[in-house]
Amino acid sequence: MHDTYDAIVIGSGVGGCCAAALLAREGLRVLLAEKRSRLGGRFSTSDHDGYLCADGGLAVQVGGPIEKVCADLGIESGVRPASRSAYWIEGRCFEIGSGRGSLRRTLEQIAASEDEANRVLAALSDGMNWLEPSNRISFKDWLSQFTDNPRIHGIFQSTIASLLTLNASELPAGEYFRLIKTVAPLRFGYVEGGSTRLWGRMADYVKGRGGDVLTSCPAQDIVVEAGHVRGARFRHGQEDLVVRAPLVVSNLGPSETVALAGREQFERSYLAHLDASVQPTAILWMHFASDEGLFEYSALSVCGTRRVNMLDFPSLDCPSLAPPGKHLYTVGAAPLDTTNPGDIDAEFARVLEDLREIIPGFDQRCRILTRTCYRGKWPGFRTRPGQALSIRTSVRGLLNVGDAVCSPGHAGSMGAAESAMRAREDVVRSLARAFS
Repeated sequence: MHDTYDAIVIGSGVGGCCAAALLAREGLRVLLAEKRSRLGGRFSTSDHDGYLCADGGLAVQVGGPIEKVCADLGIESGVRPASRSAYWIEGRCFEIGSGRGSLRRTLEQIAASEDEANRVLAALSDGMNWLEPSNRISFKDWLSQFTDNPRIHGIFQSTIASLLTLNASELPAGEYFRLIKTVAPLRFGYVEGGSTRLWGRMADYVKGRGGDVLTSCPAQDIVVEAGHVRGARFRHGQEDLVVRAPLVVSNLGPSETVALAGREQFERSYLAHLDASVQPTAILWMHFASDEGLFEYSALSVCGTRRVNMLDFPSLDCPSLAPPGKHLYTVGAAPLDTTNPGDIDAEFARVLEDLREIIPGFDQRCRILTRTCYRGKWPGFRTRPGQALSIRTSVRGLLNVGDAVCSPGHAGSMGAAESAMRAREDVVRSLARAFS
């Protein structure tokens, strides 16, 4: 440990780990501090009876921002692409092919007529290539202009809920098109051995370049003097650590960043934007195990159910995530109101009803390992798509990274890694100006 660093990164989620490693690559001596006992934040991994279960985020976009950061650092991402995926609709699986035309083929199979499929496809094309829909209506209301087919609505609900932790009825229409324009083609995979291995490789990168990484080290305060950040104070074991640095990058979310630095340190328009924009979303998350492979797809987009929108089978492509001969599954589900999920036990009861319909004999064939509702200060997303803040705060040298400061068209873990890339660019430009 040192008393002084070039940069302090608080929080080791996707944004924090990526930012710490990217800043270290630029030659900065970095301290990465995490309050939990393991790295990864809401994209970590925990062991439950030998099953490596994802704590929040699970899938990584193949070729997306996380893998781009790994390529920049020269480290292995460990991502194994999902081998096969499908839509589950009314008890049938419709395989999602690769390349152009996959959505068309699915719509032609489930639409009531060829005319209906063509009408929806034409509307989507116009939204992508001619005029992006307004955010004044929801995506569900926008789609309802062209079809009331519940199977077609189910496809988009499952995609939106799994990617954005919102229901189609809650997502502003324009945000859907911004996301698809930015991240298409959408192909995902799982980290062999669990995502914590990837964050461990990034931590090793930081330490290998003269920095330090501390776990079980919660931040107590961010030190600000005369409008400039000066460092941070931590609690590590029985010791208080005061660390000086001219740059602090927070992966705790903008609200917690302000709380640690003190609201009095921030300009009022920044606080007004923060208070109006930050609306955390909730997601229902469950893991279960089985002694048999229940289906031949590593990812199912589940359509037309009460709550479930995604059912992943990560051990199909990454067998090390489960004990030998066993199988691990992850369920993602959206409550009807993702900003106010209400009775969590009742919500999980709806999830179980869905699983019993999707998997005959679920109670006899499967064993539930975990169930978690991510919400509040430990949310699905820290704010709704389209309401992200800037990575900069009104305090000089204090930056945010993470899913609350994504660029338009980015979200979740993809957006968190992208925010770290922008933070690195911001710091590099500032250094260039300082020494020019």
